[in-house]
Amino acid sequence: MKFALVIFLVAAASFADDSPLVKAAKANGGPKKSTKKVITNADVKKSSGKVATVSVAATSTAPAAAPPMSIADQDKLLHDRAAAQKRTDAAQAKVNDLDKELDRLEQAYYAENDPNYRDKTIAQRFEQTKKQLDSARKELAEARDALEKLKTK
Repeated sequence: MKFALVIFLVAAASFADDSPLVKAAKANGGPKKSTKKVITNADVKKSSGKVATVSVAATSTAPAAAPPMSIADQDKLLHDRAAAQKRTDAAQAKVNDLDKELDRLEQAYYAENDPNYRDKTIAQRFEQTKKQLDSARKELAEARDALEKLKTK
């Protein structure tokens, strides 16, 4: 009985319609043979081609390199970058804290049942925090711009 069932399933699978993917694979004609050839030393010796050298100045479109900096200038630049990175990190932390405080005040506004306290106290704190957040974002943008200028030097 099991044998007849297996034969029936095999026969049913052979008569079933192929999926679009199977039809595309059959139409493609199977796997292609690779036409890549490994180049050996013997192939290079047999070639009659000439090796051409191209100057770097002709192919390079990069701007001329800046003159080397003194150790003192490099040290100053390193300290300036570190200070700018510290300023950027502090500004980012301030923005994150104010953003959390703004979310907390918004949730407190909706959770408060006393409309008088909600509209006077919480709304004022919300507006004040919103102004502080805007100024902190401006400081963060300035700190990032300063850091980018130092990184491009």
